[in-house]
Amino acid sequence: MASFQLRQFHFFKRESLEDLPEAFKQNELLLASNGGELIFLADAAGYVHIVNRSFVVRSFIAASDAPGVRITQMLHIHQTRTLLTVEENVSAAAGRPVIKLWPVDRLLRQGDVQPVTVKYQQPTSTPYPLTAVAATPSISQIALGFAGGHIVLVRGNILKSRSTKQRTLHQAPEPVTNLHYVTDAAGTSVTLFATTTAQTMVFDTSGNKSSPAILEERGCGIGCSLMNEENELIVARDEAIYTYTVDGRGPCFAFDAPKVLLRQFKHYLLLATAAPSSMAPNLANGDDSPPLDAADSRVYSYNDATTFTVLDTKNKLVAYTGVVPGGVRGVATEWGSVFVLGGHGTLDYFSEKDLLERLDILYRQNLYPLAVKMAQNGNYDLASVAGIYKRYGDWLYSKDDFDSAMSQYMLTIGFIEPSYIIRKYLDAQRLGNLTSYLQELHTAGMATSDHTTLLLNCYTKLRDEERLDQFIHTQEDYQFDVDTAIHVCRQAGFYDQALYLADKFAKTAMYLKLKVEDQDDIKAALEYMRKLGDTDISAYLAEFGRRCLSSLPRETTELLVDVCIKGMDARSAAAQASASDEEPPVQRLDVTAPLLSMRRIQHLFADQPDWLAAFLERIITRRWQQGGRELIDEEDGDMKSAWNTLLELYLCGVESPLHELGPSTKQTAKERALDLLRSPHANIDWERAYILCASNGFTEGIAALYEQRGDIAALLDLYIEHDNLSSMRGLLDQHGGDQPDLYIKALHYLARNPQLADNEELLADCLATIEKHNLMSPLRVLQALGGSEQSGVTLGMVRGYIMRQINATTRRIDDNTRAIDSYTAEYKAHSDKMDALKSKPIVFQSTKCTTCMAPLDLPSVHFLCKHSYHQRCLGDVGDSCPRCQADHQKLEDQRRAQEISAKQHDTFFDKLRQADDGFDVVASWFAKSPFAFTKFVDQ
Repeated sequence: MASFQLRQFHFFKRESLEDLPEAFKQNELLLASNGGELIFLADAAGYVHIVNRSFVVRSFIAASDAPGVRITQMLHIHQTRTLLTVEENVSAAAGRPVIKLWPVDRLLRQGDVQPVTVKYQQPTSTPYPLTAVAATPSISQIALGFAGGHIVLVRGNILKSRSTKQRTLHQAPEPVTNLHYVTDAAGTSVTLFATTTAQTMVFDTSGNKSSPAILEERGCGIGCSLMNEENELIVARDEAIYTYTVDGRGPCFAFDAPKVLLRQFKHYLLLATAAPSSMAPNLANGDDSPPLDAADSRVYSYNDATTFTVLDTKNKLVAYTGVVPGGVRGVATEWGSVFVLGGHGTLDYFSEKDLLERLDILYRQNLYPLAVKMAQNGNYDLASVAGIYKRYGDWLYSKDDFDSAMSQYMLTIGFIEPSYIIRKYLDAQRLGNLTSYLQELHTAGMATSDHTTLLLNCYTKLRDEERLDQFIHTQEDYQFDVDTAIHVCRQAGFYDQALYLADKFAKTAMYLKLKVEDQDDIKAALEYMRKLGDTDISAYLAEFGRRCLSSLPRETTELLVDVCIKGMDARSAAAQASASDEEPPVQRLDVTAPLLSMRRIQHLFADQPDWLAAFLERIITRRWQQGGRELIDEEDGDMKSAWNTLLELYLCGVESPLHELGPSTKQTAKERALDLLRSPHANIDWERAYILCASNGFTEGIAALYEQRGDIAALLDLYIEHDNLSSMRGLLDQHGGDQPDLYIKALHYLARNPQLADNEELLADCLATIEKHNLMSPLRVLQALGGSEQSGVTLGMVRGYIMRQINATTRRIDDNTRAIDSYTAEYKAHSDKMDALKSKPIVFQSTKCTTCMAPLDLPSVHFLCKHSYHQRCLGDVGDSCPRCQADHQKLEDQRRAQEISAKQHDTFFDKLRQADDGFDVVASWFAKSPFAFTKFVDQ
């Protein structure tokens, strides 16, 4: 087999122990250990020495003192703390080996005990030396291998020296070299591995089967096999080291050297070779080998020395190699160290360097992959292993091997600050490596929004749309900041990728921004918004509505109308439910959410007044056209705002493209405005509408407002101001009967404008109405008609009126004259009567009582009014005549009323101000003798 050169290191410290006990100075020592914190030595005199950790030795005689008898093999069964010794006569040609079992604990306490001798029979009449021995942990079985090729199994209660059974498992033509037991935890399954110089076999000794399973037609030498912790058989042959299980051969480890001994320490294999291997130092006195004196150099040549090698099969390296002068007599692995017994009576102590020291050795040689493997096999924590990857990456980076360095840096994710690696690869030529690192960072879930931004920027700068798509579409848990990813894709112009992320993660605002602002796909944006909830669509329409209106005004307007109507319905339903103390249905909208209000979106139509008119018309038609709906306060405000805004738009000449309102699409904007003002369902703010109509010179609208308000006088003033004689005539015909005062204003107007058509006829009507209702005195009428220089009324126009007034006045004078004469005569008669009562006697000639009509008798009472009564008929009437008392009371009430009215000065002045003829008021007031009750107070 070709030599396979392994890397060799000095991972073990070697020390030669001095001042050893006398037991180590004996010749031909046999060394054994198998756990239990003890080392066993057997010398040529038949003594066995037990050495503890403090190198305190307890010795006992284990072999007979017959010549040539000595201990040839020892096996420590640490599970039962039992030492098995094989005693043979090495001087005789043939002899029967004696096998003894020694209780170790009793030996340590008492020093001399009787062993248990294992009883067995030689498999042949010709005795052969015992070349191999093995025992189960419970010592229920002992396997014996002889030089004649026989394998004998002894089973039973061996420790109690009771009956045992023996059978020959196998007979081979070659000597048996090694035996090893493997048992399960319960001890029910027992397997025996055996090697000869030509075969490797396995036996199942749990039952009565005796035929072996041949693992390989090759064997090994004595002491060149062992069982590892995984219950695998390790066999050391000259060309390599092999592993076996019950199923066959496993992997091998190439190491070319003639091997004479194989032991195990932790995961290391300890080898002793009969001659220096290719791995050994060139000199017998190696770096870690103890110095040889001159005598040793002369007696022992290089070929006589044995090379001791420590193999690390996991990491594929030589952990130590050195020469043991005199050959390796035995190897013990106790107390966490390795002890090698040399042929010159030396005891070399090998201790493993700690992991940091071993790694430092590898660092100095830049063997970072090996350092990583060693750290992992040494159960190094992940953070420390990542530190090794970082060292390896830094070294590769210093060699300008950026790709390989990045592969190492990727293994540090989660332990090394990403900014350390990122700064190294920010150069534009290394963006590919940086992209790979950042992608792994996201896969590991360790990326921040900054890392996402950087990764996506790398994709965009490399214009690697394929990897960008793969990064976005193949993520399952999306370990990155989605908002940042969308922002970066948008900035770089990768709109499809940004839209995919926005749609997948319901980033509605960003999705609409991409559709509206970047792709100008307004139709798709509107369709997307229609799928949203009412609350969301309200917010997004408020944000993107203006841009949508500029591109697709009709579709956007219809969507805005639908949303506003839904909001109004929801608020109305909630208000009704609240008024009736009922919970709104589950499917009803959440009215606490900011639903789109009509007044809050009118600014979206700033550049589209015609579509604002269409929007308002559609809302009014669908919501308020029929009237009769009970509105909440907020909707009432919306309705007023809609009517007022629509009126303003009409007055500014804006025409709706939809023509929702009005009987005909051929109406002008002013005609629509007039229809709007006259609509019985229109809820328009009167003052605002008046200002709008006035500022736009819309006389018809102002007239409609006055008419709607019932202000006929103001309406007449409007017609007078604009010389609208026909409208004025119609107004007087319609409302003159109810409000005759209108004719006074018309009279003044006509007096100033005699040149108007139909002026004379209308003037005659006005004079007739004023005369009929006595609205003005003739003097004031004549002053109104001719009191101004601008008046153009001729005498012929008012001749009839003047004549009628003169005749009426003449008749009133005659009537008044007759009334004065009558009042004068009546006054004179009363005055004479009063004088007669005061100065002349009264003769009472009545003979009957006015009440009972019986003849008067005494006592009787006579009044000045010529009425007489029996005193008994008067009763308690007092001093007044019962017959005349009612008339007297009426006169008294009139006098008292005049007295009271004489003090009501405010009433007097009010009547004076309201009257057309103040003189009549004063005359009437004086007729009631206001000063008759005045009391003069002396000052």
